[in-house]
Amino acid sequence: MHLPSYQILEIAGNYSEFKFVSVWPNGQIQKLVLFRLLDPEDNIYNVALLDILESGMTSDTTVSNNNDMREILATVTRIIIDYSALFPERKLFFRGSDEEGKRMAVYHRAIREYYSILQEIFFIEGFINEKVKEPFNPLNNYHAFLVKRK
Repeated sequence: MHLPSYQILEIAGNYSEFKFVSVWPNGQIQKLVLFRLLDPEDNIYNVALLDILESGMTSDTTVSNNNDMREILATVTRIIIDYSALFPERKLFFRGSDEEGKRMAVYHRAIREYYSILQEIFFIEGFINEKVKEPFNPLNNYHAFLVKRK
Protein backbone atom coordinates (compact mmCIF):
# COMPACT_ATOMS: atom_id res chain seq x y z
CA MET A 1 0.00 0.00 0.00
CA HIS A 2 1.43 3.30 -1.04
CA LEU A 3 -0.40 5.75 1.18
CA PRO A 4 1.14 8.65 3.08
CA SER A 5 2.29 7.35 6.44
CA TYR A 6 4.51 8.39 9.30
CA GLN A 7 8.11 7.34 9.79
CA ILE A 8 8.69 4.67 12.44
CA LEU A 9 10.98 6.29 14.99
CA GLU A 10 11.68 3.39 17.31
CA ILE A 11 11.25 -0.39 17.25
CA ALA A 12 11.71 -2.56 20.34
CA GLY A 13 14.40 -5.21 20.02
CA ASN A 14 11.84 -8.01 20.01
CA TYR A 15 9.52 -6.15 17.57
CA SER A 16 6.78 -5.88 20.18
CA GLU A 17 6.63 -2.06 20.13
CA PHE A 18 6.71 0.47 17.30
CA LYS A 19 6.70 4.23 17.93
CA PHE A 20 5.83 7.06 15.59
CA VAL A 21 4.59 10.64 15.88
CA SER A 22 1.32 12.05 14.56
CA VAL A 23 1.98 15.59 13.31
CA TRP A 24 -0.83 17.98 12.47
CA PRO A 25 -2.10 21.47 13.34
CA ASN A 26 -3.18 20.36 16.82
CA GLY A 27 0.40 19.42 17.60
CA GLN A 28 2.50 16.29 17.80
CA ILE A 29 1.20 13.16 19.46
CA GLN A 30 3.46 10.20 20.13
CA LYS A 31 1.85 6.91 19.09
CA LEU A 32 2.71 3.36 20.08
CA VAL A 33 1.70 0.12 18.38
CA LEU A 34 2.00 -2.87 20.73
CA PHE A 35 1.95 -6.57 19.94
CA ARG A 36 1.20 -8.73 23.00
CA LEU A 37 0.62 -12.47 23.25
CA LEU A 38 -3.09 -13.00 23.86
CA ASP A 39 -3.57 -16.75 23.34
CA PRO A 40 -0.45 -18.95 23.37
CA GLU A 41 -2.36 -22.06 22.31
CA ASP A 42 -3.60 -20.48 19.06
CA ASN A 43 -0.59 -18.14 18.64
CA ILE A 44 -2.79 -15.03 18.73
CA TYR A 45 -1.28 -11.61 19.43
CA ASN A 46 -3.25 -8.53 20.36
CA VAL A 47 -2.46 -5.38 18.37
CA ALA A 48 -3.05 -2.10 20.19
CA LEU A 49 -2.69 1.49 19.04
CA LEU A 50 -1.96 3.81 21.94
CA ASP A 51 -1.24 7.48 22.52
CA ILE A 52 1.77 8.20 24.69
CA LEU A 53 0.60 10.93 27.06
CA GLU A 54 2.78 13.76 28.38
CA SER A 55 3.00 11.89 31.69
CA GLY A 56 4.60 8.95 29.88
CA MET A 57 1.52 6.80 30.46
CA THR A 58 -0.28 5.27 27.47
CA SER A 59 -3.95 5.41 26.55
CA ASP A 60 -6.10 3.65 23.98
CA THR A 61 -9.11 5.83 24.77
CA THR A 62 -7.89 9.37 24.10
CA VAL A 63 -9.30 11.16 21.08
CA SER A 64 -6.58 13.12 19.31
CA ASN A 65 -8.64 14.88 16.63
CA ASN A 66 -5.39 15.56 14.79
CA ASN A 67 -7.13 15.17 11.40
CA ASP A 68 -4.61 12.57 10.22
CA MET A 69 -6.54 9.33 10.65
CA ARG A 70 -5.58 8.13 7.15
CA GLU A 71 -1.87 8.60 7.86
CA ILE A 72 -2.17 6.89 11.25
CA LEU A 73 -4.07 3.90 9.82
CA ALA A 74 -1.62 3.66 6.91
CA THR A 75 1.26 3.65 9.39
CA VAL A 76 -0.35 0.96 11.55
CA THR A 77 -1.14 -1.11 8.44
CA ARG A 78 2.47 -0.84 7.29
CA ILE A 79 3.62 -1.94 10.75
CA ILE A 80 1.25 -4.93 10.68
CA ILE A 81 2.44 -5.90 7.19
CA ASP A 82 6.09 -5.71 8.26
CA TYR A 83 5.45 -7.49 11.57
CA SER A 84 3.53 -10.31 9.90
CA ALA A 85 6.35 -10.76 7.38
CA LEU A 86 8.71 -11.35 10.32
CA PHE A 87 6.23 -13.60 12.15
CA PRO A 88 3.93 -15.14 9.51
CA GLU A 89 2.74 -17.88 11.86
CA ARG A 90 1.18 -15.36 14.27
CA LYS A 91 -2.48 -14.38 14.14
CA LEU A 92 -3.14 -10.73 14.92
CA PHE A 93 -6.26 -9.70 16.84
CA PHE A 94 -7.55 -6.15 17.14
CA ARG A 95 -10.69 -4.27 18.08
CA GLY A 96 -11.73 -0.74 18.99
CA SER A 97 -11.41 0.26 22.61
CA ASP A 98 -14.37 2.63 22.79
CA GLU A 99 -17.80 1.61 24.02
CA GLU A 100 -19.61 3.48 21.24
CA GLY A 101 -17.95 1.39 18.53
CA LYS A 102 -16.60 4.40 16.62
CA ARG A 103 -13.09 2.95 16.41
CA MET A 104 -14.37 -0.40 15.15
CA ALA A 105 -16.34 1.48 12.50
CA VAL A 106 -13.13 3.24 11.40
CA TYR A 107 -11.22 -0.06 11.28
CA HIS A 108 -14.04 -1.73 9.36
CA ARG A 109 -14.22 1.13 6.86
CA ALA A 110 -10.44 1.02 6.31
CA ILE A 111 -10.43 -2.76 5.76
CA ARG A 112 -13.40 -2.49 3.43
CA GLU A 113 -11.80 0.34 1.44
CA TYR A 114 -8.49 -1.49 0.95
CA TYR A 115 -9.80 -5.05 1.01
CA SER A 116 -8.68 -5.84 -2.54
CA ILE A 117 -5.07 -5.11 -1.51
CA LEU A 118 -5.22 -6.54 2.02
CA GLN A 119 -6.77 -9.85 0.97
CA GLU A 120 -3.70 -10.54 -1.18
CA ILE A 121 -1.54 -10.42 1.96
CA PHE A 122 -3.85 -11.61 4.74
CA PHE A 123 -6.61 -13.98 5.65
CA ILE A 124 -9.05 -11.57 7.35
CA GLU A 125 -11.78 -12.73 9.71
CA GLY A 126 -14.39 -10.72 11.58
CA PHE A 127 -15.84 -11.65 14.96
CA ILE A 128 -19.63 -11.50 14.92
CA ASN A 129 -19.54 -11.83 18.71
CA GLU A 130 -16.97 -12.88 21.34
CA LYS A 131 -16.60 -16.43 19.97
CA VAL A 132 -18.08 -16.61 16.46
CA LYS A 133 -16.02 -15.42 13.51
CA GLU A 134 -16.34 -15.57 9.74
CA PRO A 135 -14.30 -14.59 6.69
CA PHE A 136 -14.46 -10.82 6.32
CA ASN A 137 -17.63 -9.64 4.61
CA PRO A 138 -17.72 -5.90 3.86
CA LEU A 139 -21.48 -5.84 4.43
CA ASN A 140 -21.31 -7.14 8.01
CA ASN A 141 -20.38 -5.33 11.20
CA TYR A 142 -17.86 -6.95 13.53
CA HIS A 143 -16.90 -6.95 17.16
CA ALA A 144 -13.19 -7.54 16.39
CA PHE A 145 -10.82 -8.71 13.64
CA LEU A 146 -8.27 -11.48 13.27
CA VAL A 147 -5.69 -11.40 10.47
CA LYS A 148 -3.00 -13.86 9.47
CA ARG A 149 -0.38 -13.63 6.79
CA LYS A 150 -1.05 -15.85 3.76
